[in-house]
This record gives sequence, C-alpha cells and structure tokens, in this order.
Amino acid sequence: MNHCKNCNSELLGKYCQNCGLPKEPTRINGQYIVEEISSVLNFDKGIFYTIRELFIRPGATVNSFIDGDRKKIVKPIFYLIICSLLYTVAQQFFIFEAGYIRHNVDDQTQTPIMVQVFEFFSKNFGYANILMAIFIAIWVKLFFRKYKYNYYEIYILLCFVMGNSILIYAFLGIIESMSNFPILQIGFFFSAIYVSWAIGQFFDRRKKLSYLKGFFSYALGTLSFILIGFGFGLGLEKLL
Repeated sequence: MNHCKNCNSELLGKYCQNCGLPKEPTRINGQYIVEEISSVLNFDKGIFYTIRELFIRPGATVNSFIDGDRKKIVKPIFYLIICSLLYTVAQQFFIFEAGYIRHNVDDQTQTPIMVQVFEFFSKNFGYANILMAIFIAIWVKLFFRKYKYNYYEIYILLCFVMGNSILIYAFLGIIESMSNFPILQIGFFFSAIYVSWAIGQFFDRRKKLSYLKGFFSYALGTLSFILIGFGFGLGLEKLL
C-alpha cells in the first residue's frame, strides 16, 4: 500500500487526496530549473506580474490577495525581500547612495555606535523597509480605523507597496548614476506619491481624503522609524 510522503495518507491515484503532493515527485534536472525560473519571471504570474499589477492597480491587487486570490501574486514578505535584492544589485552595479537614510562618517557629532546604526540601515535597505513598514502600518491603522482591515492585513499591503517603493529608488539611482543628475535626493517624494496613491486605492479610491491620509501615514511612519532608530542608537551609547 502506497502512502503520501508528506502526510502519510493512503494514495489512490497520482496525487495525494489530502495534501495534493504528487505520488512521483518531479526529478530535479535542467528542465526543472528552467521551469522554476520561468514561474518566478512569468509575466502572467510571478515577480514581473506582481510588479506590474502593483504599479497599475495596487489597491485591487492587494485586496484580491487578502480575499484569497493568491496564485499569481508573489507572497508579500518574499516580494519585499526580492525587491530589496534587486535594489542592492542595482546599487552595487551602478554605484549610488542609499535612499532616505544617509549619514556623514566625518561628522564629529556622531558617536561610533550612531554611525554603525546609520550604516546598517543604509547598507541594508531591505531590512530597513521591513521595519519601517511596521511603523507605517500603525499610522495607517490609526487613520483608517473605521475600515474592516486588521493590522496584519495592512502590514501585508505595506510589504507590497514598500517593495515597489524600493524599485522606485533603484530606478532613480540608476538614472542618477548614468546622468550625474542628483534625482535620488528627491526620491522620498516620488516614493511618497506612489505609496500615498496605493494606500488610497486600497481603502477607497473615490475619496481624495484617502490619499491624504495615505501620505500622512507614510510620512509619520517614516519619521517614527527614523526617530526610534536614532533613540535606539543613543540608548546603546548610554548603556555601553
């Protein structure tokens, strides 16, 4: 009698009736690798599809994901990590400064620990955005408290939106590197416009107030993140 290797249920066909695992797993070979890469880079589903949909219709896309339509869209935290990786590759290849968190190591007013804190966030842009989304989600929940979404669903929205925000920074960084025009300095405003629009689309695209609330949520969340990071550095300095 054959049993599923995953859940140990009895196998009556080619697939497990309980968990769906194939009776005979696909052999890992060259074709398998090509199919895996294609599934991620597919324009009908996967990373490129997710990027496109989040730039065209972010509110509807994330709402569909929350409602259960999750086959075509990349999972939110994984998506944010992938976008961060793309940003890092672009930054290393085209050589441009980090986005919104910058520091001057020659500034005599900064202590060694503060320099390390700012260096960490500037060199780990993805981690910074994952943490910053936590604070932005708090403000979004506060401004849109009358809506049905809980904090975790809002955080999912922010993971998707912040992923595209990172791609905006990467795109601006590439332009700055190729043209020597300091466009990355105003990257925050481009990012803020997109994030505000995406949040407004998610909650109620017909109300102008939704976009204004989205902007303040993003601005206050970013400010909260920076202030807490600064306070964390000062706290470490006092303890050590």
